[in-house]
Amino acid sequence: MDEKGKEINRRTFIKTTLAAGAGLALTNSMGNLAWGGSSSEDALAQSSLCDLARMIRNGETSSQELVKLYLGRIQQFGGRKGINAYITVAGEEALKQAERLDNLTKQKKFKGPLHGIPIAVKDNLDTKDIRTTGGSKILASWVPPTNAHVIEKLQEAGAIILGKTNMHEFAFGITTNNPFYGPTRNPYDPSRIPGGSSGGSAAAAASGFCAGAIGTDSGGSVRIPASLCNLVGLKPTLGRVGRGGMMYLSFTRDVIGPLTRTVMDSALLLKVMAGKDHRDPESSTDPVPDYLSYVKGGLKGKRFGVPRKYFFESIHSDTRKVVDESIREIQNMGGVVKEVEVKHMDIATPTGFSIVLAECIYLMENYLKAFNPKATIAEYLDQMGPDVKGVLGSQVGIPESKPVPGYVYAKAVREDRNKMISGFEEAMLGVDALLLPTTPLPASKIGEDVETDLEGKKVNTFMTFIKDCDPVSVVGYPAITVPAGYSSTGLPIGLQIVARPFEEPKLLQIAHAFEQTTKIRKSPTL
Repeated sequence: MDEKGKEINRRTFIKTTLAAGAGLALTNSMGNLAWGGSSSEDALAQSSLCDLARMIRNGETSSQELVKLYLGRIQQFGGRKGINAYITVAGEEALKQAERLDNLTKQKKFKGPLHGIPIAVKDNLDTKDIRTTGGSKILASWVPPTNAHVIEKLQEAGAIILGKTNMHEFAFGITTNNPFYGPTRNPYDPSRIPGGSSGGSAAAAASGFCAGAIGTDSGGSVRIPASLCNLVGLKPTLGRVGRGGMMYLSFTRDVIGPLTRTVMDSALLLKVMAGKDHRDPESSTDPVPDYLSYVKGGLKGKRFGVPRKYFFESIHSDTRKVVDESIREIQNMGGVVKEVEVKHMDIATPTGFSIVLAECIYLMENYLKAFNPKATIAEYLDQMGPDVKGVLGSQVGIPESKPVPGYVYAKAVREDRNKMISGFEEAMLGVDALLLPTTPLPASKIGEDVETDLEGKKVNTFMTFIKDCDPVSVVGYPAITVPAGYSSTGLPIGLQIVARPFEEPKLLQIAHAFEQTTKIRKSPTL
């Protein structure tokens, strides 16, 4: 090969070498799941949400056709022995809604931008006509009396709630290896986790079981599964999306965000969901931008900070390679890159845990009281899975436990969190966004709930996977993950982009430019 041939750029490299290698690895390891797709049914199922909305309006497809398509795929490839993305599928009601919306379509009447679009929703968001379990057997038959704020917003925009997705019990983990409803499997390798806690939402969107999905993120629970399942996952600024009717873990950290196949889809869903919520005192009254109007333009002149200290330490070599290639591609696109340091990362983990562990007891008990007015965490502890029981038991007086003292929580919220915010503010002086890995490694194997392998070294599964996402949640900044490449065995790897509070328009613009230039994402065909 001549010198010119050796100088293959990242775009060509990703589209040929990595894609071909990943395809071979996946074909050899996935049985009836293959790399890529060719059938018209697969193409429709994997179409972007924005394209599907346009097709419905133009009469190229119907809401009923989409609902039937997704239900058929769920029946064929879902369930306990399949991808297992859903806890509850609301097929009958979804078909009824689709019929009503199709009748409106024939009259050229449209409810909103999501008219007739089937959406999957994480099972910790209240739905008054569909049970809401939180991934727990305690709430296996619980049907809330009202919808969550985001459900109301989605339905007002014309969306159909296709079902409630599997999740790590009470959102307390990143594997979605649920002890009661079974593990959700990664559609790129069913022996591996999809990430969590919004693992079912990610698997549903990646598998073409819905047009798009909604998750929640306390420390990476949208971004981690999006990255591991080759999706776009958006964590909005704290307060940007109202959280009324959500099973909280932390009012200081929790957000609700979309998991989609494209950045444009995330922009559309955020536009629909964002806004003030009278049930959420932390929700913002700031006007909601038309995010879709910002998703255009290139990266020339955009400035980026790369925080190698902490965020790039102890990561898989494949992850490092893909993220470094992504950064070089951003430079090729005209972006200006410099190394920065986010200070105070040494207190990130203890600060985050001191906040969430103290807040979750009050918030979870408060939610359970809607189900049982006399409910306490201690009363239901024995009905919880082992990992959740272990965490919560330490907060409710179980012998030999170590609850978070009040003064430690107060210091975490008022002092340490503010130190971390100042660290992010300083690192972002003079830059538009930060670039970093979404997760330190690709998806681990199902069953490796406590420890997983990081290139020959045993590491704590939970602490390792949240490492690069959790600090962003502690400070409440917005972040997005986009498909960036694949491991040597074909597992997806994501690039995380972090912006300042309420700079979602900038975040979406950067992510869209990168997505359109690289075109990394390939869908598994089931």
